[in-house]
Amino acid sequence: MSWELKDIYKALNKDLGKIKNINFKNISIDSRTIKKNDLFIPICGKNFDGHNFINEVSKKGVKACLIEKNKQQLVQNKNIHKIIVNDTVESLKKLATYSREKKKNLTMICITGSTGKTSLKEWLGRVLEKKIKTYVSPGNFNNEIGMPLSLVNMPAETKICVLELGMNNYGEIKELTKISKPTISIITNIGLAHIGNFHKPEEIANEKSEIFSYLEENSFALIPRDSFYYNFLLKRAKRKTKNIISFGADVTSDSNFKKINNYSFLFSILGSKIILKKMNKFLHWEVNVLIILCVLKILKLKTQDFLKFIGKLKPLQGRGQLLKITLKKKSFTLIDESYNSSPQSLKSAIFNSKELVKTKKNLILVIGDMLELGVNSKKMHLEILDVIKKVSPFMVITVGKITKALNENLPRKIKKVHYLSIKHLYERLIEEISDGDIVMIKGSNSINLSKICDKLKKA
Repeated sequence: MSWELKDIYKALNKDLGKIKNINFKNISIDSRTIKKNDLFIPICGKNFDGHNFINEVSKKGVKACLIEKNKQQLVQNKNIHKIIVNDTVESLKKLATYSREKKKNLTMICITGSTGKTSLKEWLGRVLEKKIKTYVSPGNFNNEIGMPLSLVNMPAETKICVLELGMNNYGEIKELTKISKPTISIITNIGLAHIGNFHKPEEIANEKSEIFSYLEENSFALIPRDSFYYNFLLKRAKRKTKNIISFGADVTSDSNFKKINNYSFLFSILGSKIILKKMNKFLHWEVNVLIILCVLKILKLKTQDFLKFIGKLKPLQGRGQLLKITLKKKSFTLIDESYNSSPQSLKSAIFNSKELVKTKKNLILVIGDMLELGVNSKKMHLEILDVIKKVSPFMVITVGKITKALNENLPRKIKKVHYLSIKHLYERLIEEISDGDIVMIKGSNSINLSKICDKLKKA
């Protein structure tokens, strides 16, 4: 969406008066990447205050910015137009609300869930954009700043918008849903990600279900039939709409899938049936494809027009991406799961890795700490032992403080090493890898295992 200064003032309920109008191409919060035709919104973070960069962006040619009224003394440059507000984050949300309300006929698809929401968002966007003007939120822009920022920069010609809604705490999903006003709400699953910020798992289910809060009668809700919290989610969705579609492997789902053989799946979508070949080893391929097929059905689009695009979908970087790497005359497969980790996603990743192991080939697991799990963190890490025992890898390398207990309780037959940080991990990993091995790397972002993956890829 291109903005004019008069739109900014209108969205913020302010009087433009006789001020000369200004056109903006985008709205930015990043002083490093901002362009001269952008509007700058300074955000106050834990380690920085964007207000300190207003003078810098004005030198780049930026003509206007938002500024909190108690920070005006930080700006010496008189050439930049200052829009005075009480709170820049709340003002960003007002601009996002204005952007959403201007698009009356927009199909707004919002996705939340403990895992898989970014992959589904990207896949859904890649499929839909082949035929319809579709916009998806960039990267993992899913919080109280990232999601509104995505929405204010939505192109004017957008017909379908796909947004990811994330949460770390109470009330966040409802707030983002109030801004985005979804016409299709999707919950991928309910897991224990961020359980440390809640008292019990039921509270996570309740928070995720807030994505239904602003649905209307003709809106749609997609809920996971295989979830332990299915009945609860169904009850919450029914408060707003009758258009509810359950999905999953369960045969009682409105839309379900069934494995025919190692390569083919039968999808049943609201009475229609279709057989598709799985072209990769991504564990959640079938669930994501099922949801995509449901969305195509809701939008009354011809499934056949999109099948070739669905067939080309691949895991995203850091989320199950498979890469063949040759290093020091050894060829091995890297499964890059380094983006983040939670009990549910880690267990899935370990099982998924085992599927790739062939006779006489080794599986090496690199497991980093799972963070934000609260008082039960150690217990949840130790619960991974059962999965590791079933898979029986050649070696497990753990990284961090919490995974030490996991490492100490591994069976003696499994080779094991523990590091507090990634400092010496790369060298040891290269030493242990043999030709033909499978290496799966997964941990929470701050453990920095993505740096090890990047180094392997460059090599």
